[in-house]
Amino acid sequence: MALGTAFRAFFSALGNRQIADQIRLVLDQPTGTAALPAPPADVAAPSKDAAASSKPTPPVLKPKESMRSDAITLLATLQREARLLDLVKENLSAYSDAQVGAAARPCLTQCAATLDRVLGVKAIESASDGQAISVPESTTPSRYTWIGEGSGSTGKLVHHGWEASRVDLPHWTGVDADAHVIAPAQVQRA
Repeated sequence: MALGTAFRAFFSALGNRQIADQIRLVLDQPTGTAALPAPPADVAAPSKDAAASSKPTPPVLKPKESMRSDAITLLATLQREARLLDLVKENLSAYSDAQVGAAARPCLTQCAATLDRVLGVKAIESASDGQAISVPESTTPSRYTWIGEGSGSTGKLVHHGWEASRVDLPHWTGVDADAHVIAPAQVQRA
């Protein structure tokens, strides 16, 4: 009987993300708790058509909130793909400028590629530094910041600014106790 249930759960989860999330929630519960979680309060009541059908509709369950912050996930991604922390935490005073530059180049190239991939980083303003631009009147200080004295809606661009066009951070699936781990310690077997 258990084998049949396992196959049924497997194939149901394979074809339906909601069922997969429900199964994951049940499996993630500590032993000895209720077999099924209660449906959340924001689940809508079934429609007349759904009530008339012979197959009950499973409630939509929200996945468990991750204990890991997006900042740690981004930093872990930059460490894994570009070794950013290894570079910035290294004592650079022991190396010449040429050695630091040689080590920084591949790290910075990989960091740029990673940020482009997960955040779609792009310039806010397409004009070149030093070029005169018009700032829209409806803009916010988060998008355009005025520097120096003066008035009006035109000025010289000092920095083009940056914005994310998307956020595609990797989904962290670790345990809560490891939520702040950026990179694991690596140990070679003796």
